[in-house]
Amino acid sequence: MRELEILFAKYYRSMAGTIYVSDVPLREFMFRDFEGKVRRHISFRDLPELRRYLVDNPPMHAYYSVSLYRNPTAPMDEKEPIRAELLFDIDSTDFKDEECERESIWRCKNCGLSGKGIPPEKCPKCGSERIEVNHWLNERCISLTKDEVRKLIEVLSEDLGASLDEIAISYTGNRGFHVRVSEGRLTTLSKEGRREVAFYVMGRGFDPTPLFIVERGLVRLDLRSGIVRRALEYLLDSSEDPSVKEKVLSLSKGIGVKLSSRERKRLLSLLKESAQRSGARIDWMVTMDTGRLTRIPNSIHGKTGFRALRLSLDEYETFNPFKDAVGLPSDPEIKVRMKMPVPKFRLKGETFGPYPPGEEVQLPGFAAAFVILRGRAEPLNH
Repeated sequence: MRELEILFAKYYRSMAGTIYVSDVPLREFMFRDFEGKVRRHISFRDLPELRRYLVDNPPMHAYYSVSLYRNPTAPMDEKEPIRAELLFDIDSTDFKDEECERESIWRCKNCGLSGKGIPPEKCPKCGSERIEVNHWLNERCISLTKDEVRKLIEVLSEDLGASLDEIAISYTGNRGFHVRVSEGRLTTLSKEGRREVAFYVMGRGFDPTPLFIVERGLVRLDLRSGIVRRALEYLLDSSEDPSVKEKVLSLSKGIGVKLSSRERKRLLSLLKESAQRSGARIDWMVTMDTGRLTRIPNSIHGKTGFRALRLSLDEYETFNPFKDAVGLPSDPEIKVRMKMPVPKFRLKGETFGPYPPGEEVQLPGFAAAFVILRGRAEPLNH
């Protein structure tokens, strides 16, 4: 994909100065080139050396470690970790949302049956679980993940005591966001401690029983728990049972209510369910993994051509990746042939498509890169 290499090289030559990673000498770096070759266990003396590397060797994907190591170039069991940022991954691919996935295309690798939308767990024709998916990316996917980021930041700051100055938001360059706590006591947690934090954030495994307080025949809830407060808010918004809503409203105000044993059992069940539904949807295995590598801020994502951007809280609220994260230049233009249907999309304020399979079209570099990297088109320029 020589055409894409030219675009990526132009980007890094002009934008290398925006690349920033803290504690560069203590990080492990990994790069994947356009032929699929991976180089990892790399370290750099300082930020300028990292920037020069990206200019001289523009990668398709560029990563750095969430952990700081005494020996970042050593094998994993010899790196001697110092501490690790606490990382949360929010990806709309995990949400199975109809609007987000409406232009995604799935195919059974066993019998060839294909379709659009949320992929099935098993092929409806042959029953095979060998389903491959070409995911599309639209505004709905980004909106969903932004909602989860808001929940997560609330839990981290209000429940777990992380300062907003210690929390960093990064757009991954594709279908979601990373949130990381970069300083403070949460960065010293063990893997098990990180799993517990992840489950708390998700509302997973929550047991509200110890938070019930019975006084003079009335039941109250200990509202110091953030999970309880959010579960009660969710119940108020979602329940259609007037009697449940009335009791939940009183409980949310700290007022004791009279509950039969049956009502109390039902409320326990509703709170458990609501805690999970109101929790942030994260990949808890990522949070546990102190050996994780994530995209270098301001590097280019090799599946979209978008920048993996570090965002402030204010920037995040108005962030639109289809405008703000498009990093590749317009020139050179690339002629492409569509391999799959390409829906209408907007980048940098310009509208492209829709394009049927087989159509050939000349596109600005950034738009051509987007459809090629999504696997929907192939370059024709030579």
